[in-house]
Amino acid sequence: MAVVLTDIQIAFAAGALFADAGAPVIEAARKESEAALAKLYSSYMLRSLIYAGVFLGPVATISLLAYPAWETQYLSGIFDNTISYNDTTNFPWNAYPYGIFLMAVFFGGWFGNWLGFKWVLNGARKKLRILYLVIVAITFAVVWLRYPAPVQVCDYAHFRADPYALPCRYYVAHKPFFYNFIVLLLLAGLPLIVGFFQIRMKVKKLQSSK
Repeated sequence: MAVVLTDIQIAFAAGALFADAGAPVIEAARKESEAALAKLYSSYMLRSLIYAGVFLGPVATISLLAYPAWETQYLSGIFDNTISYNDTTNFPWNAYPYGIFLMAVFFGGWFGNWLGFKWVLNGARKKLRILYLVIVAITFAVVWLRYPAPVQVCDYAHFRADPYALPCRYYVAHKPFFYNFIVLLLLAGLPLIVGFFQIRMKVKKLQSSK
């Protein structure tokens, strides 16, 4: 389970990773025909969009609804105030951050795979790998520089007042959060790992057939 500060970059990196992992297959498809390359591109793009829209997006939504302040790493209380049916001042505009965020995640997955394909075909695979790995590294470095935000579970107002005082709790001590964290981490992580190995298996199959 990631956070708002990381989800868009993870979606981008996943799309780029799929293109990077399947680079030999992409090159083989280009040599075969334009139709084969277009079919492969559609297949990889679909994989990237499914990951962003079916797995990462819903995981982020669940986490945002359950722990909005932690998901935003206490940078803003905007997601703490998204449900107010009787609030005629902000309704329905206060619900828009969810939609905007999920569209950005979806776009990140699309752009990562589009750029990945483009760079692989242009012989810039190493450059692509450096780009998405650096983006991921910087992203998580920024998150951990906000310590104790990544490990303290609270609402926005109480965290700002004192992140170590109740009701703020260490994430492992907060059992509902911790169990939810593990489940959502698996939901977001396993499809990415499975997708990567499926692509690499096709690469190995291609290489063994030569």
